[in-house]
Amino acid sequence: MIKINKTMSILLGIIGMLLLHSSCSKYLDIQSNDGLVIPKTLEDLQKLLDNTLTMNRGIGSMGEISADDYFLEQSVLDMQTDMDRLNYTWRNNLYNFSNDWSAGYAPVYISNLVLERLGKIGRTAANAADYDRIKGAALFAKSNQYLSLLSNYAKAFHSTTAASDLGIVLRGSSDMNEKSKRSSVLACYNTLLNDLRAASDLLQQESAHVMRPSKATAYGLLARAYLSMAKYDSAYYYADKMLQIKNDLMDYNDPAEVDLTGTNPFSRYNKEIVGYYEQTSNGTPLIRIAQMDTVLYSSFDADDLRKQAYFKSGVNGYQAFKGNYAVASSAWETVSPFGGIAVDEVYLIRAECLVRGGKPVEAQADLNTLLATRYKTGTFKPYQLTVATDVLSLILRERRKELIFRGLRWMDIKRLNLEGANIVQRRFLAGKEYRLEPNANRYALPLPDDIIRLTGMEQNPL
Repeated sequence: MIKINKTMSILLGIIGMLLLHSSCSKYLDIQSNDGLVIPKTLEDLQKLLDNTLTMNRGIGSMGEISADDYFLEQSVLDMQTDMDRLNYTWRNNLYNFSNDWSAGYAPVYISNLVLERLGKIGRTAANAADYDRIKGAALFAKSNQYLSLLSNYAKAFHSTTAASDLGIVLRGSSDMNEKSKRSSVLACYNTLLNDLRAASDLLQQESAHVMRPSKATAYGLLARAYLSMAKYDSAYYYADKMLQIKNDLMDYNDPAEVDLTGTNPFSRYNKEIVGYYEQTSNGTPLIRIAQMDTVLYSSFDADDLRKQAYFKSGVNGYQAFKGNYAVASSAWETVSPFGGIAVDEVYLIRAECLVRGGKPVEAQADLNTLLATRYKTGTFKPYQLTVATDVLSLILRERRKELIFRGLRWMDIKRLNLEGANIVQRRFLAGKEYRLEPNANRYALPLPDDIIRLTGMEQNPL
């Protein structure tokens, strides 16, 4: 990871203590204090953004563990915490710090602090390149968290209701005495898209490290955001722009790139990663013990090497997941599921948008390019379907198979159900069925109880 020096570690420690203290007062009420060690140079601000433990590990995981790629038997679930048991059956209504909400707003606070300090430094001809890179990175970081928070805590974007649907809190400064209030889904998307487009203009085409955002990372996130809104023309535009910069795919036949039988099949920072981000640790316990959906597992062909790279023997004879793009650098480091931007996801975005735009041949070309690297050499037969609806179904099926536990399934279920997919989620425990109907209020997960009590904001309907 990118390192930070001792001075900035102290500053970040102070910020961390303030964030922790806020759990007893207000998550978002962190007052800037000029008596603290204040970042005053561009180098200082870059070090704040390089605090990877905060800036790169806050993508929400609660939606992922609420989705349908796995199940838990009663005996397995009984060994988990009360919170995990309630999360699993969509009944966790009262929970407090720490959680995905607090993890999401910590990078937002740091980003706002950076943007404010940039205004005090000023842009000059001498510092323009560094200034723009830092500003772009801060704008990207806010947008990345806003999209994650929206995906978990708001309803899917719908053009007829987005202006009235409850979104998240948009923070415009590091002054956390500012009253917290929820903006509409439409306002939230407009803000994050505007900031992302600005970031894409400021960032370099590729960054020095995938822990730092680049122009390609911004394009990839724009494609993901527009896809979540079902705005397929715009999603295609940005997916295509990203793939023009970076389109590397790993060959699953090459043991130097993918260790099919290894505990960690993928190398750290593998060549498909465009922006490295991890999901929060809140959902990690359930994902680690997840028993994979048997229908999903059986959908992988025998010659599909993802079947070896993604799965291992799990509890009670079922399959468990091992295909995480986030890999520990040492025995003492703990990692959560990957939640960043990668080339395979963007190929699938472009393919889906192409077929929705009336170009099934081009869509299949993208899908075939991806799948040729996933199948045993000489076994993959390129798809040549003629019916557009069949191509779309194929791409959506492959999207689900390719992007397991990437923090995207919850978002996909929400947008696809708005289009009539009728995905009904079911959990079976002790002879009882728990159901989550399409477009149910519960797809906007409840906000933490203490933030509701402290701020007076409106809670999501249950």
